Amino acid sequence: MSNAAVKQQLGQPIERGSVLELNPIPLAEREQPPAFPLEALGPILGEAAERLAFHVQTPPGMAGQSVLAAAALAVQGQIDIARGPIGRGPVSLFCMTVAGSGERKSSLDGLALAPIRDLEAEKRQGHPEAMASFKAAREAWEMRRESVISASKPKGRQPMKEAEQTFLQEQLAEIDGQEPQPPATPSMTFAEPTAEGIYRHLQHSYPSAGLFSDEGVGFFGGHGMSEESRGRTVAMVSKLWDGSPITRTRGTAGESGFLSGRRLSAHLMVQPVVAAKVLGDPLLQGQGFLARFLIVQETSLVGSRLLKGRDPKRGAHHDPAIGRYWETLASLIREPLHTDENGALSPRLASIDGAAFDTWARLHDSIEWQLSPDGRFRDVQAFASKAADNAARIATVLAIVEGEHSPTPQHIERAGRLMAYYLESMAIRTAEARQDVQELQARDLMEWIKAHGGELHARDFKRLGSEYRSATKARALLTFLVDTGHMQIASSNQSGKPTGWRIREVQS
Repeated sequence: MSNAAVKQQLGQPIERGSVLELNPIPLAEREQPPAFPLEALGPILGEAAERLAFHVQTPPGMAGQSVLAAAALAVQGQIDIARGPIGRGPVSLFCMTVAGSGERKSSLDGLALAPIRDLEAEKRQGHPEAMASFKAAREAWEMRRESVISASKPKGRQPMKEAEQTFLQEQLAEIDGQEPQPPATPSMTFAEPTAEGIYRHLQHSYPSAGLFSDEGVGFFGGHGMSEESRGRTVAMVSKLWDGSPITRTRGTAGESGFLSGRRLSAHLMVQPVVAAKVLGDPLLQGQGFLARFLIVQETSLVGSRLLKGRDPKRGAHHDPAIGRYWETLASLIREPLHTDENGALSPRLASIDGAAFDTWARLHDSIEWQLSPDGRFRDVQAFASKAADNAARIATVLAIVEGEHSPTPQHIERAGRLMAYYLESMAIRTAEARQDVQELQARDLMEWIKAHGGELHARDFKRLGSEYRSATKARALLTFLVDTGHMQIASSNQSGKPTGWRIREVQS
């Protein structure tokens, strides 16, 4: 290779007579993420999400994610979905929203879950009286049981006869069948559960529950995800997404158990630093736990959330679209759940058939084709393999919210647009994770400098974003940009250390 060719490949200037050519080495580019398709959520969820995003001033995808997760929680106990001859399963959804501190996650989630929180508050009002009645009934029951045992003890030193033993067994069996049970915990949701806590909640409280947290670090960093517990928690939560029975095994007699017919939806809102750790966790990836989650991460609006021109007397509680959403969700969440004698849910079975199945099958096949070695989703295979199932769940949730008996072809198409967003976003994040981080950060820094006059001085490092504000970090990236031919040193101090940089203009 000629010396000129080597210089060109390295991005160094090539001297040709009096002409100086500059050939910067191309930097890795960030793909533009797709926009969250709010319209695909439909007239109730979509319009509510749009208005929530306006009132709270959050990115649209955050609002869309919140209302979709809340709707799944409201619907999951009533409906299962049959995907033609492919199988049947829950309509539960697992959602994750990645957003930094100050993004108003709590405010948004509070409004999205308002009807559910109202119902929980109502149940809490009567809970103390219910607990008092239970304790009294329990004490009376225990005294009755003890009195039966005491009265059955043989007099003197006479052994108990077989007939007496049989009679006592029958009495105790009858009494044990009347053992008072504690009232259901007045909460449909929990934020930092252990596997044992989830089991007890689904056994004694609601058979349909939600893992909802506006600070998901409490879940991922809590006791349920400690080294000794995380395997059990992940396995149990994954089984609940599948609709499979869950079990608890204990050495103490009577502590083991088996629960079927339970449902769980989730919405975990986490900060980017937590998300990076979670999404890179080998256990969570290896067990397919993360592949079940629909993930949203949108560009922050911090710095542009202005109040000028807004009516201070008109907020979310005055918005008709949000009011319709709350009324619909309240009606769904208060619908009585059908259970058997063991507390297991007996949901109605909705079906994707006819034209709706044809539409779903095309969606399924289009995703499957993209899992090939040359396909768009080959690097997110675990997530994409569950995408058609998630689309069926989303379509069913949309249909029930809108008063339909089963998903129509239009619901499938809209769910397909939502899944396209989740798939594309996941593919972009995965591709960026495999790119050179320094190159991506260098490009971001260079774009910032271009937008601020094309020059940067060391004294202005404090104006940079927090991830580049450190002098050590900024200088390393600037050196990389100089070495690759994108910037040039504009000034140095007396000891030769660069103090100013400018964008290098490339001559044609």
